[in-house]
Amino acid sequence: MKTITGSLKMTLLLSLLLPAGIALVTANVRAQESSSPTAGNNAAKSETITQKTDTEWDGVAVELTSVTRGDGDTITIKFKYTNSGSKKAIIHALGQFHGDNMAEHVYYVDAKNKKKYLVIKDAEGKPVASNMTYLELEAGTSRSGWAKFPAPPAGVDKISVYLPGAPPFEGVTIASP
Repeated sequence: MKTITGSLKMTLLLSLLLPAGIALVTANVRAQESSSPTAGNNAAKSETITQKTDTEWDGVAVELTSVTRGDGDTITIKFKYTNSGSKKAIIHALGQFHGDNMAEHVYYVDAKNKKKYLVIKDAEGKPVASNMTYLELEAGTSRSGWAKFPAPPAGVDKISVYLPGAPPFEGVTIASP
């Protein structure tokens, strides 16, 4: 009788401890994966590039998605406007943008050299940027854009980006291609 009772106790003990042991091992493996150098670097990289803020227009936010140094002494600034409001946002009618390409009003400042950089223009005087003329956003929609700029001097790695309708994005790191 004692042998059967001991055997039952052992079975019961194993049935309780085995799942707990497996759970601990699984949790430990997941913790190691999330703290690996590759995972940590990717998370930090995406945090420093993407920034989001509300604009002066009800329900509309803007996201700075990237600032990248390119070939030929240029940088590209990419952004996205999102209307999370309940009605259409007619942005071109809400400021100084009547008939203008809104991307033309994007600029950045190199505080180190105290210099403001405007969008590059082509031979016809048009901005080298997304066409965001007469920008309207239906409720729940987004519109991405980009603009090309002259690059700051090689030693400059942080800038302030100014997107229409939004407060400045300051201390933005310029990523390498």
